[in-house]
Amino acid sequence: MSVDTITASPAAMERGRALLSQGDFAGALIEAEQAVAAAPKDREALLLRADCALALGDVYRSADDLNQIVMNGDADPMLLDRLGAHLQELKLYDQAVVCHVRAINGAAPEHMPQLYINLGRAMMGQGNHKAAVELFETVLGAVPDSADAALNLSGALLSLKDYAGAAEACRKAIASKPTTALYHNLGIALHMQSGQREQAAEAFRKALELDPSNTGSAHMLSVASGEAMEAVPGALVANTFDGYASYYDKDVTEKLRYRVPGLIRRALTDPFYGKRRYQAILDLGCGTGLVGVMVHDVTDFLRGVDVSHNMLMQAVGKEIYHELEEADLTKSLGSDDRLYDGVVAGDVCGYIGNLDAFFANVFARMQPGGLFVFSVERHPTLDYAMQPTGRFAHGRDYVRRALEACGFTVRSTAPERLRINAGQPVDGLIVVAQRPGPGTAAPSPLNLFGKI
Repeated sequence: MSVDTITASPAAMERGRALLSQGDFAGALIEAEQAVAAAPKDREALLLRADCALALGDVYRSADDLNQIVMNGDADPMLLDRLGAHLQELKLYDQAVVCHVRAINGAAPEHMPQLYINLGRAMMGQGNHKAAVELFETVLGAVPDSADAALNLSGALLSLKDYAGAAEACRKAIASKPTTALYHNLGIALHMQSGQREQAAEAFRKALELDPSNTGSAHMLSVASGEAMEAVPGALVANTFDGYASYYDKDVTEKLRYRVPGLIRRALTDPFYGKRRYQAILDLGCGTGLVGVMVHDVTDFLRGVDVSHNMLMQAVGKEIYHELEEADLTKSLGSDDRLYDGVVAGDVCGYIGNLDAFFANVFARMQPGGLFVFSVERHPTLDYAMQPTGRFAHGRDYVRRALEACGFTVRSTAPERLRINAGQPVDGLIVVAQRPGPGTAAPSPLNLFGKI
């Protein structure tokens, strides 16, 4: 009998489905594995295993089984659409677009609105926001009360910086079906328009009325209201970068011209206060490893810490870290028992307003004589303040005072252009601080070049 004609045991399938419905996902997976082992190309067995894997949080494995069904010749539009959704979750947007297009080409008319929305989401992941706008508008033309299409349309328009258009899309949808997400996007669209701060704050309040646990709207309400804040909530930072991870490197290096990693390396190896080789470097907020790439060759040990799981998965692929930890920076600094002669933090302080505790925690993890090199966006007058972007900028004098209060010696606060944002340069500082130790005193200007 050909392997193509072998079917899974009905008893094994029945047991697997029953266990899955009862919430015993691990037990169901065992049954599904046995079913697939007996009938490797059986569609229902592969689907059962895909369902079990998804229930256990293994999207990759679930997608692999769905892909196997497709490779076996199954062109069911709903299966292709489901595979496309999995690929989007894995940030494989190009492959997702192919799946969604194939699904649309074979689907019945009643499925088209949702399939168009799913394709539009995948195109947004690619960065093709204009094409996504056309898809969402097509859906709204056929189904005017589709809140899903309106929400995604507003998101695409926000990405295109069409803030007035995004606000209008949200208002139309809210009139028939108000949701937290629509109010949040309305708040963002209003916040980015001059003179709309009070209206933006009201939109964020409406979002919180519908979902008080919404950390994103709570944060943006604080920003729009001009409230004093100590830091951006860690959960919000994690969620933001989890969704950004797959295209972060390309976006910041090609579009934003992100210079911080190279500037940090230059400071670490500057012959005036740096050195050629470090025993151990701690990369705080390491993200996908852009700073790590620039410093891994000058250290015997490199550890990275970040709050975003998906960003860390990108860093793993670079194979440059000896250790990686998914954790809040304060928690990690408090539990780490290693001392470092180099600590770096690229683009971290934008999410921390009051830097006093952060600096103190870093100081405690440093060897005498070690260097702490980091970037800040510069505020011209205040100690620190939240910007319209939702990130903090810091005053040069405040940074110096906060470092010195912790015991650091400030070696340099060099003004630099950090990146481009919305077509405008973002000016900041590359700061070098040193934990005092034997032989770390700065040379006198009179003897830099020997006796005068």
